[in-house]
Formats: sequence, C-alpha cells, structure tokens
Amino acid sequence: MPKLKNEKQLARFDYDFAVDGGAIGEIPLRANISELSTGMIISDIYIVVEEALSSDGSPTVTVGNTDVDGFFADIAALAGSNNNVIRVGEVAGELMYDDTNDHLLLYRVGSDTDLNLTVGTAALTGGKLVVYVEFFAN
Repeated sequence: MPKLKNEKQLARFDYDFAVDGGAIGEIPLRANISELSTGMIISDIYIVVEEALSSDGSPTVTVGNTDVDGFFADIAALAGSNNNVIRVGEVAGELMYDDTNDHLLLYRVGSDTDLNLTVGTAALTGGKLVVYVEFFAN
C-alpha cells in the first residue's frame, strides 16, 4: 500500500489464532503495510473483534509497538465478545490517550517498528482481531 503524503490513510493489521497462535509473548500483527514508518502521524486506532479471544486462564492482552502497551493496555475483557469495537480511550495505552484530560492524542512514530499483540499470564486458545490504524505519512 503506497503511503501518500499529507492524506489520511488506513492500515489494517490482523491477528488470527489459527494462523498466529496464542503463546505468551509478543506476536507480530500481519499488515497491509510493511510497518509503522518513522514520521508517520497516527490519529486513531481501533480494534474490531471478529472472533472473541478465549483462553484456559486469565490472559492479559496488550497492543503496542516498542512500548508493549503503548496503544492499548489490557484488552482481554473487551475482546471477549464477538463484534465489539475497542477504541483507544476504553483501555488507554500511554501513547495515544491522556487519562488526566480524557482525550485522544496524536502519536508520531519515532522509528520504523511493527505493531504487536502481547499475551501475558495465560496463553490464548482462540480469537480473531482486526486492528485499524488511521495515519498521515510525511
């Protein structure tokens, strides 16, 4: 997908247990762009739960880049139901939401990086998520 300067664009990142597994640790999300590129301005991120996350335990699931929970702190509870849409402020990660003033922040990507799902405490046994990233390339 070409990155068009100064135009809002949408990237899609996918997690599917059947393809990616669910072991404890970082799982790189598959994308229609190679990575989050240096200088990219992210204006919003949201997650669509196509298939509820499941586990035999009580997992923690975060979404981030070099900052493990940078975009979303633990989403496990909200991703436990099909068709939920999770927005940044619902489980605020430190990079895109100001908890003090309750508003979304723009985020400038500092260096080329991947978007990861990080599973902790208990492995996942199922689930399918789509993560949409709205951004401007510069």
